[in-house]
Amino acid sequence: MSYLKGLLSWCSAAKPPAAKILRRNVRFALDERIPRYWYRDWPHVTRFFDGLSIMFPLGEKLFIDSVTHFRTEIETDRSLCNAVEAFVYQEAAHIREHRLYNQLLAAQGAPVEALEQLLLRRQEVGNRFTPATRLAMTASLEHFTAILSDQLLRNPAVLNGADSRMAMLWRWHAIEETEHKAVAYDVLCRVVRNPLWRYLMRCGVMLIMTAYFAVDVLYFIYQLAGTDGQRRNWRGWARLQWWLFVNPGPLTRAFPSWLAWFIPGFHPDKLDNSEALEAARRRLDEFAEPKP
Repeated sequence: MSYLKGLLSWCSAAKPPAAKILRRNVRFALDERIPRYWYRDWPHVTRFFDGLSIMFPLGEKLFIDSVTHFRTEIETDRSLCNAVEAFVYQEAAHIREHRLYNQLLAAQGAPVEALEQLLLRRQEVGNRFTPATRLAMTASLEHFTAILSDQLLRNPAVLNGADSRMAMLWRWHAIEETEHKAVAYDVLCRVVRNPLWRYLMRCGVMLIMTAYFAVDVLYFIYQLAGTDGQRRNWRGWARLQWWLFVNPGPLTRAFPSWLAWFIPGFHPDKLDNSEALEAARRRLDEFAEPKP
């Protein structure tokens, strides 16, 4: 019933002001001092985050390419062009920091290169689709990262017990995913003018992207667990499921926002978490000052 109430509220909610997309110069000290299992010494939950990190450099490069492909078509909209430029800046920073993160994983023996090759093969298939379809893929995955980021910012339990440096890295990433969550969607609305076709495209793409994302995340965790000798740690697998779906349950709690994508009047800015975003920004201030 609470899911239904949450969905219904999206149908009438006014669109709140978009978050300002800040350009930050953030650097994290990611070195051998980071514990192997930096999340409460829990291997499988740690590897959930680590698996996402391996996905990000190639995935966010794809996001940048799919959005900037349409620069000439949005050049008359100065506000949107500025948002795209800030989006590119933030995503480039994510690529840089997660490459350092992934180098740390590779030094631990994680099969980072092999998993990236899997992603490259997936992207080769994706390149066969039209630029508009690839943009819809980006908008869908940006919504996915935004609703997971929303859970990380709203629910302190998601990062409770994590190494402080890694917790701040993930909090920073969540802040910026929240700030630019509407950019790809707004470009999609600008370049795919037919609202019915755009709606059908984004809904179909979201279903496909969700399936691939779920399978890939599970496969990445499985491969990383193999490197750790943790594949038969059934207690660890059970703890991961409990963590994902029960307590703190980020996937379960994010489900209503995922469903909201399928509402015809959906817009990413209707996911209003401005209070949690501002609180997280204040915690980040000690690491970096935003550029003007």
